[in-house]
Amino acid sequence: MGGFAKEENHSQHTLLVQCYPVYSLLQAMGNPTVNLFVLDIEGYELDILRTIPWDKVDIEVLSVETALAGLIQKESSPEMIIKYMEDVGYTMFHHRNQESEIFGRVQDHLFVRNDVVKKRNVVQLK
Repeated sequence: MGGFAKEENHSQHTLLVQCYPVYSLLQAMGNPTVNLFVLDIEGYELDILRTIPWDKVDIEVLSVETALAGLIQKESSPEMIIKYMEDVGYTMFHHRNQESEIFGRVQDHLFVRNDVVKKRNVVQLK
């Protein structure tokens, strides 16, 4: 079974589930255009993003939870997620009113593929 949590992190609150790569799921559906993809997996977002072959998928907009980046998995941070998404061809936009009271940082970031930004004239609202 696939997974990102280390064996030593398992507890009575851990549920083992079978995992499939995002790309495999999209392929099984005929690789459709995904208008909005929401990724919120409690701190492992960067690992999932790194598995996606961006040149083979059509994902226009992503909302990615970044508040737990670096808190659960030390090899991640909100800045690393933003840089990675910019490197694969997306522009970061801020959600409105997204400060997490629990973590004291932005909860989620919005990423729009660069060609969609240009085609739709997407701008950051104040």
